[in-house]
Amino acid sequence: MRKLFSAILGVLLLCSCGGKQVLIDETREFAGASWQRFTPETFEVNVNSTDDYYRIDFEVVVDSALMRNDQLPLTVNLYSPDGERRMFYAYINLREHGRWKGQVLQGREKEGLRVMRETIKPFFSFNSKGTYRLEIGQATSQFDLDGLYSFRLDIERTEIDYKALDD
Repeated sequence: MRKLFSAILGVLLLCSCGGKQVLIDETREFAGASWQRFTPETFEVNVNSTDDYYRIDFEVVVDSALMRNDQLPLTVNLYSPDGERRMFYAYINLREHGRWKGQVLQGREKEGLRVMRETIKPFFSFNSKGTYRLEIGQATSQFDLDGLYSFRLDIERTEIDYKALDD
């Protein structure tokens, strides 16, 4: 009986601690594979806890024949339910030493579409509960950024690995 109780308790602990909590996982596609500089993408994020840490990832699908940039600079504006505004810059490196990063998009090899994912904030916390508005804009010098098919925002709960921070 004691072993059965221990096994059930172990399963309950694994289920309660091991699950990912995804705050948002949304993709936006750009008409004509072009993102205008002064047209930010807006997302709403519902936050239920201020005790957790989150990881913010961006993912883009790029047409390597149309994209002229080696890096995609982004502006991120976060508006809290309390009226606070936090702003930061983020960068997605598209090429390294002249070579495209990321993976070729399956089924679209002939089109030169590549998927690139960057962790923008490995540990991020929210100051209050409620609905946040997140505005993400491209910050290149071009008015239209050609060659960008889609943009994905993924915010998931994470644990801080203090041991890895010391390395």
